[in-house]
Amino acid sequence: MLNPTPRCLQTAALAVAFAALAGCRGPAPTAPTVAPLDAAQAVARTQVPLTRPVALDKPGVIADLEFDLPTHSSTAAPRLMIGLRIQDKDARRLMEYSDVVVREGLPARVRLERLVDRSAGDVALVRTSRDMRQDVPVAGDGRVPCVTTSSVDDGMLRGAGLIDDQLHYQELKFAHADGLPPGRYRLTIRLEEGRPTLRTRPAELLVAYSYLAK
Repeated sequence: MLNPTPRCLQTAALAVAFAALAGCRGPAPTAPTVAPLDAAQAVARTQVPLTRPVALDKPGVIADLEFDLPTHSSTAAPRLMIGLRIQDKDARRLMEYSDVVVREGLPARVRLERLVDRSAGDVALVRTSRDMRQDVPVAGDGRVPCVTTSSVDDGMLRGAGLIDDQLHYQELKFAHADGLPPGRYRLTIRLEEGRPTLRTRPAELLVAYSYLAK
């Protein structure tokens, strides 16, 4: 039988020591879980991402609020999505309802302003065509003829407590803006027509950064 050399013994001892140290450290820490905000807490939130309950069955203003825009996260694109979010516990039922909302169109007037030193300047917005084949600049009157399906950065929503894992979500976009500097903004949205067929289903205004495609 061969006798181990001092160098071999030293290497083995180091290996055992490192293994013991790794065992003491335990598994790598995970990111803390953020509990979903309740309705009052969500309404009180004034930093993107944010949500607000809205009704879609009657024409008129569904959003008129000021908010703070932070820098987007590493998982988000520098594109601010302005739209709606619908939800359901059943994924198939959610997709069916999403199709209904898209068919209804929801023509609206959307205006986004950047607030600097008590003055306001309009932000250029872009919408997606109904067939989702092209982006179209929103005219000066702010008219957006329809909503289209969209997606946002779930990581920022989850970190803000705006995702409940018991629910499925679908985002619908009125318009978006690219490369906005952080700061204070004001958003107004006015529905041009009522949609009585959407009366019984809740919806939320959603302002959030888009998902960064890889």
